[in-house]
Amino acid sequence: MSKRILRSALFMGLLLIAVASAPVQAAGPVKIGIIDLPRIMRESQAAKDARAVLMKDLEGKRAQIMAKDKELKALDEELKNPQLKLSEEARKEKTEKLAREVKEFRRLDADLSEELKKKEVELTSKIIADIRRIVQSLIKNEKYTLILEKNSVVGSDEAVDVTERILKLYDRQR
Repeated sequence: MSKRILRSALFMGLLLIAVASAPVQAAGPVKIGIIDLPRIMRESQAAKDARAVLMKDLEGKRAQIMAKDKELKALDEELKNPQLKLSEEARKEKTEKLAREVKEFRRLDADLSEELKKKEVELTSKIIADIRRIVQSLIKNEKYTLILEKNSVVGSDEAVDVTERILKLYDRQR
């Protein structure tokens, strides 16, 4: 992730230098905007709704894991119970069953984590694609030369921050 941010910042910096050093033709003045993408990801209603769906799904899967965990603990307690008189073979079978169940539990937990990460990436990608379309529309309609992501900029005047406008446009689309 940090390499991606570094490349993005480097690209944006080079692009800014190229735009700033290029002779301005009859196209008019250079108009630059800044957006705070993490803020849009946090505050937009669409992102909040998508996260709510993701969390609901996650809670359902967590319930499955909790039930499996409870089952494993019960089996473990049963094996540890000194009053339980099991033959050596029966104890061995239960121990092997517990080991299989623990292995399956770990696999289920890992699968859930992987699935959650995948859904988060898909969600983030979709939101960013939507925001890019809105930014492109703003560039075209309001004649911006360049709109940069706030984290890629060393400093800027708050007057060029168009985050609030992007947020409103994005939420209005929903």
